[in-house]
Amino acid sequence: MSDDPTKRFDEQGKATQPMLSELLEEVRAMRVEVQEFRAETNQRFEHLEIRIDRIESMTNQTRAEMLTLRADFREFLSRLKEIA
Repeated sequence: MSDDPTKRFDEQGKATQPMLSELLEEVRAMRVEVQEFRAETNQRFEHLEIRIDRIESMTNQTRAEMLTLRADFREFLSRLKEIA
């Protein structure tokens, strides 16, 4: 956008056509930037969701292994009591 204040407004203080054209170009450029940012952000959220799903899967697997280990340990203790 032009930094010369005399080119921005006419005698009545209204915005001039060149200024309006510049503003329209800037708005369009900003819209493109926002759309690109939005797409990038959505992509990052998708990757984040995938990672969270993998972490949840690993957590559930670890929990299942711990429950199995605890059951095996209780069974082992039960057998030791029977022997003693």
